Amino acid sequence: MSEIPITAEETKSFSSDRLIKRRKTEEKLAIGALFMGGVIAVGIVIAIFYFVLQEAYPLITDVDQRNEMSLYHDTENEEEFARNASVFQTLDNLLGQFMWQPISDQPLFSLWPLAVGTLKITLVAVAEGTVISFLTAIAIAFYLPRNLRYTVKIITELLAGIPSVVLGFLGLIYFATYMQTITGTTFRLNAFLAGTMLSLTVIPIMTTLFEDIYSSYSKEQIHAAKCCGMFDYQIITSIIIPATYGKVFAAGLLGFGRCFGETMIVLMCSGNAAIFSMDFASGARTFAATIGAEMGEVIVGDTHYSILFLLGLILILATFTINYLSQKLIRKWTYA
Repeated sequence: MSEIPITAEETKSFSSDRLIKRRKTEEKLAIGALFMGGVIAVGIVIAIFYFVLQEAYPLITDVDQRNEMSLYHDTENEEEFARNASVFQTLDNLLGQFMWQPISDQPLFSLWPLAVGTLKITLVAVAEGTVISFLTAIAIAFYLPRNLRYTVKIITELLAGIPSVVLGFLGLIYFATYMQTITGTTFRLNAFLAGTMLSLTVIPIMTTLFEDIYSSYSKEQIHAAKCCGMFDYQIITSIIIPATYGKVFAAGLLGFGRCFGETMIVLMCSGNAAIFSMDFASGARTFAATIGAEMGEVIVGDTHYSILFLLGLILILATFTINYLSQKLIRKWTYA
């Protein structure tokens, strides 16, 4: 029996069908791998949240542990002091009793000093990081030559690769002394120093976001403004900044979330003084630094142990909320 010859068109069609089937198979494998990666990532996040919640749960169910975590420590003469002192003196006295002393004879677990310390350091970091990132992004987008723009962007991105422990070490050994000499502060390690070093971790992120925001602005409007005789600084201050302030706010919120949970820089540069004070020149302690400093010394299952996991739960919820809001605002103002 003679074989039927296969034409060139049939051979080409057969090869094309095999290629299409192979590409479809590869596409299905890629989609499956991406889906599995997403499921694993979500599963890890849920597992972490469940574990932290489980360890902090005794504070909700155990009455004794809940009573130990009081807002402030009652002194013996507080009632007499309140009757004889003015309103402002009484307020100062109560604020002075917000203490975090977990290993004293009578353990004190007020979270207010840690909350204030976290807020102080984060505000300093975000404020400094926003200003520096804003100016850097404006320079990259409007003023620097094309070849120099690339160099500055590379240097900024390299800053993001420096480990936070290295930044904390530099702040502890070198910058603390210089800043104390310049500012004349009493304490060498304080909230302002910690916030300044912490701002270095958020500058690359915010600079990239700001630069993308300003570079994507309508070129036609910029050219039209120049045709009307406006200079670059007038275009920036009168047109671009007012039109993009929402995106800038969202980027700052994202930087706030990045700073909120930082541990090593704060642990090394803040002085680790858990005091209820809004003085930026004094020491401070954050939620994350408290967990890093004390988790290795606690007894599993006691009040101190559960409260540290409660701090972790607060950090998780706060970070998720801040990141969610910032991403939502960025998408809203990007496509508005």
